Amino acid sequence: MEEKNLYLSHYNFTEKPFQITTDPKFIWLGEKHLEALSTLKYGIVENKGFLLLTGDVGTGKTILINCLVSKLDIEAIIATIPDPDLEILDFFNSLADSFKIDKKFESKGDFLVHLKDFLHKAHAENQNVLLIIDEAQRLNHKLLEEIRLLSNIELYNKKLINIFFVGQNEFNDILMQEQNRAVRQRITLRYNIDPLTKNETREFIKHRLEVAGAKGNIFTASAIHEIYLFSSGYPRLINVICDHALLTGYTKGIKKINVRIIRECAEELKIPVKEKKIEISKTKSINSDDEKGQEFSKKLNEKIDRIDEKSPQFVKMAYIIAAALFLLITAYLINSLTSTTSPNWSADELTTRKYKDSLQQEKRSLSAEMEEANKVEIIPADSGNNKEKSLADKEKFLPSPDQAIIIYFKYNSNELTDEAFKTLHQIAEYMIHNPEAKITIKGYTDSTGHYRYNINVSKFRANIIKSYLAGTGVDSSKIESLGLGPANPVATNSTVEGRRANRRVEIEFNY
Repeated sequence: MEEKNLYLSHYNFTEKPFQITTDPKFIWLGEKHLEALSTLKYGIVENKGFLLLTGDVGTGKTILINCLVSKLDIEAIIATIPDPDLEILDFFNSLADSFKIDKKFESKGDFLVHLKDFLHKAHAENQNVLLIIDEAQRLNHKLLEEIRLLSNIELYNKKLINIFFVGQNEFNDILMQEQNRAVRQRITLRYNIDPLTKNETREFIKHRLEVAGAKGNIFTASAIHEIYLFSSGYPRLINVICDHALLTGYTKGIKKINVRIIRECAEELKIPVKEKKIEISKTKSINSDDEKGQEFSKKLNEKIDRIDEKSPQFVKMAYIIAAALFLLITAYLINSLTSTTSPNWSADELTTRKYKDSLQQEKRSLSAEMEEANKVEIIPADSGNNKEKSLADKEKFLPSPDQAIIIYFKYNSNELTDEAFKTLHQIAEYMIHNPEAKITIKGYTDSTGHYRYNINVSKFRANIIKSYLAGTGVDSSKIESLGLGPANPVATNSTVEGRRANRRVEIEFNY
């Protein structure tokens, strides 16, 4: 206790700033977190049924969910299953206990009867019911199906329970399995949370220090840069490194944490660096033949460390820029001379249908259109009759700056079909193997309803697709999502056919 007080007094803290806890006053929300909160809150308030939040280990999913629950301004009954790796009957009893249903169940039928009564009573009292399933990647197929069937308990076509999956990125792969198709189709809103950027890492550290009572900067600029490199922007790792660094500074009698202390802590914690000290976006690593370039980089970084607390910021930036230019040119020359690899996907392997101004082929009856909503406009890569071509070859697409992949939506709907998921999956694979590719996702609506509502709906639809692609491993910085509402109609809004054509999301490739 005395050592803790000395630790705090050394830095003039009122409490430790980097404890791994869910204390709400230490929560820092960046733009991506606020967007996630807005999207998921919308799904809960509007009773959208199944929601999904994914992210890598340590990105702050649990903290975000706790924040979401605290900010709900509706009457809600909330149950949380922290670990769903259970037998079916054990899961039902755990759920009943969370909902304070005072009974031990011996059969599925008995549980469903009581759950139905519970949900009807909550509805009569104008209460939303939310089930949060954390660590969703631990769910097996049988339990996923049982959870899906819980959502069949409805009243006047209104969902009586919202089911919120929270899991690591592997859960997206589980959902893509054919046997889990029914669950995948019901997820109406999804969001993938990425690690923090370098600037967000700086703001995250600054916020926690200020909450703890710090006066001024305790970590130097180069130390924060090193923290970002070692942590890759994962909040949990940032907390671990910073806490260890402060303890090291205390034991050495140092009040200003520099880059050398961060490296020492990273070595003690056995944390490998995720990137080079000088960041070159999307360049291949320099091979062993480039010893001069590596030696230059090493000496330059040492130079930066020595002047970190003595030189003006612009001087340090000049060194960094010079190093970046040197390594970029060197990497380009080496890769041009030695690279023999080619992308797994060639440009000829993908294809889309040209954007059509005419709606002659879209005309059909209202009932038929509702049955075929969410249609993706594509053309198979092999439109011939060669039976030796595999099905996979027939389903690949060619991205083109002059063409758009178009996904249509029903009125007031955010659901995606299997065909849409397959298309997005192939887009994800193409972008992963072609890191220079960028896309713009544009969400549109028809002109029915209020303009602001349509803007929000179109933005949600665009973000659904962006989040799915990011969850499969696509660099989110390569994806721009826009909600344009009723703008840029491709048809008249005075007919059913025209309104259906205007309710769409366009995916455009940029190079």
